[in-house]
Amino acid sequence: MVAAFLSYSAMYAYRKPLSAATFEGLMLWGIHYKVILVVSQVLGYLTAKFIGIKFISELRPQGRGWRLLALIGIAQLALLLFAITPFPYNFVWLFFNGLPLGMIWGIVFTYIEGRKATDMLATFLSISFIVSSGLVKSIGRQFIEVVGFSEFWMPFAVGCTFVPLVALSTWMLEKVPPPTQEDQQVRSPRMPLDGPKRRKLFSAYAVGLVAVLLVNMFMTIGRDIKDNFLVEIFRSIGLDTHVSVYTQTETLVGLIVLALLSLMVFVQKNKQAFFLIHFIMMFGFGAMLWATWQLAEGGHNPLLLMVVHGVGLYTAYIVFQSVYFERFIATFKVSGNVGYLIYLSDFVGYLASCIVLISKDVLGFSTAWNQFFIQLSYTVGILGIAMVVIAVAFFSRRIYRIEQ
Repeated sequence: MVAAFLSYSAMYAYRKPLSAATFEGLMLWGIHYKVILVVSQVLGYLTAKFIGIKFISELRPQGRGWRLLALIGIAQLALLLFAITPFPYNFVWLFFNGLPLGMIWGIVFTYIEGRKATDMLATFLSISFIVSSGLVKSIGRQFIEVVGFSEFWMPFAVGCTFVPLVALSTWMLEKVPPPTQEDQQVRSPRMPLDGPKRRKLFSAYAVGLVAVLLVNMFMTIGRDIKDNFLVEIFRSIGLDTHVSVYTQTETLVGLIVLALLSLMVFVQKNKQAFFLIHFIMMFGFGAMLWATWQLAEGGHNPLLLMVVHGVGLYTAYIVFQSVYFERFIATFKVSGNVGYLIYLSDFVGYLASCIVLISKDVLGFSTAWNQFFIQLSYTVGILGIAMVVIAVAFFSRRIYRIEQ
């Protein structure tokens, strides 16, 4: 758990410092420069997800640790080149920052999947990006406001401080033993998937998988917009933006979500756990919709409402990212691995996130951040619930046929 948590927390120090900067007053091609930077980085991340559909699904254990270190090194080098390249030409380096980082999740997950304890391990892995995202934003603002780094040098400086953690967490992952024989009996062995096997798997469960891919797409849009523009969203709804607020709110959200999802470890039967995940996602969407409605009505405690919104969104998002496909493979006795399905869903999600960002700023949708955030949250919540219902209906019928 510690190895998984630290490894992905360290990765966020190379991806998310950018979101702590605002780049106020900087424009390029009539678009706010931060939007161009975020889109450039997400495009790199998106490209990695597409490559990862093949690369991660076929990954073997040998050499994983060195791959992790090399990928983090490339991302940090890109941040250095971003700092030293003059504005406005430096945005291209954010693509090469996002590209290697998009592979990290899949590699780390191969260390923990296919175990009786994978639910707990994966939850800790997933919680890391809530807590670390807030922590990195606070560190980034501290480097800008107190230490005096420019917004261009700050991401590289934050990355430098996390180098020892990267080395430690990678060493720890390499010490994790492989799944036991009992693990393989409970969760089914995990095997590489070549092209024909990937196509066969998807076609066998196409309707249900398309539904959950759309669910993840909506969640990724909501989570990515909130994560990249949390500073702007907080300011637009009148919240105090002292440097520690991001760590405080995101850590609180992370702890609540961890407490909720840790209960999954007590559900040992794969079929029960698999359908429970769908209802947890619907609960998360419902909580998010309630908080959004209260914000739209001018709720008196916007900080509390943002915490409730975060708990709802991240409960749905993390239970999907951490254990959905793990339990899917175990329930239907699929011969394969989680990496293929996760990277396929992430590719769809980040593609949609890019389209939404481009639509808002490039196409001239100049809605204020608070109104955009509320409208987006309503859309994500309502459509997310609808797709979860479709998925439940499909997979229930498949289970019924198998048991007859």
